Amino acid sequence: MKETILPTGSLSFLDRVDNLEKIYRDIIAIEYPNVPRESLASLESFWTVIKHCYNLHQEGLSAEATLFFYEKIFCNEDYIEKYELEPQSRLYRIRKTEVSGLFSKEEMFHIPFDKRHLITNGRYSINGIPSLYLCESTYICWEELGNPNFDTCNVSMFVNEQMVSVINVAPIMKAFDKDKILKYPLAYVCSLGTNHPEGPFKEEYVIPQMLMQCLLIHNKRNTKTSYVGIRYLSNKAYVQRPLFPLNEKKDLKRYFNYAFPAYGPYDNDGLSKKLKSIFSWSSPDTYGRYRLRTANMSVEERPTTDTYSVSAFSQIENWCNVQWAHDNMLSYNSWEGALSL
Repeated sequence: MKETILPTGSLSFLDRVDNLEKIYRDIIAIEYPNVPRESLASLESFWTVIKHCYNLHQEGLSAEATLFFYEKIFCNEDYIEKYELEPQSRLYRIRKTEVSGLFSKEEMFHIPFDKRHLITNGRYSINGIPSLYLCESTYICWEELGNPNFDTCNVSMFVNEQMVSVINVAPIMKAFDKDKILKYPLAYVCSLGTNHPEGPFKEEYVIPQMLMQCLLIHNKRNTKTSYVGIRYLSNKAYVQRPLFPLNEKKDLKRYFNYAFPAYGPYDNDGLSKKLKSIFSWSSPDTYGRYRLRTANMSVEERPTTDTYSVSAFSQIENWCNVQWAHDNMLSYNSWEGALSL
């Protein structure tokens, strides 16, 4: 896998966008010198719109910025990539605790709507709107939470019961598909690291949050086609030094995240009826509790290549799979129904 082209350092968001535009233009000129003029013009237009939307937001005109982004970027299929999450895909969520207690199964879903005052500022979060953040591996969940004590983290596995359409802003590797050169820039812009990770406002979140708002606008205006969420590559695990390096393309899968806004209407428990109809999930467990119930693998049994397969993250993922099957088996009235899962 080649390195990322994302600019690093403490430059402002607009300065990094300028650098990114230059780097991307140079790469296209070298790798694909015969790109049609129309595509190059579309690229120039993209960078101009992104900067304009950001400046409008900074002037306090966030509504105008979002509608302009919706018209110029979101509604242009050249810039937006659709991804289909196959049914029965396995995703994970972790909640950290200071002690070794367990959350209820419902508490592993998104923040209930009646507790939306607890929602913090996230890359794809909109103030007051809960979102369900899921990852394709427990490892990346752990990275996103800042590497808490894994022994006490509550882990649940989520399985989508139907095909799920999402916006894909994940391909930020320097391995271009010439047919997608107009789709990559949005992924790059949405993946810039934060200069002030502890600050309440992060300028790098302006465009990703705008993208999520446009998704909600689109779903409100279009009853035939809709996106359930956004798929993206974890910034923390990629920009920083990951525990499991990206040696091969197949390794990239465990670094993907998903943000699913909690659409109304809501059940009595404050959870999105739509998301509950899409996902089934397992009761939470912790690696510490799991480890107490299982024997440790001997050194001689450990593989020398695929170290992830014997890691704590892989073990808890396998256990979540067993727990999910058990939980969903209980929802059937007969063994025949259970075996049809």
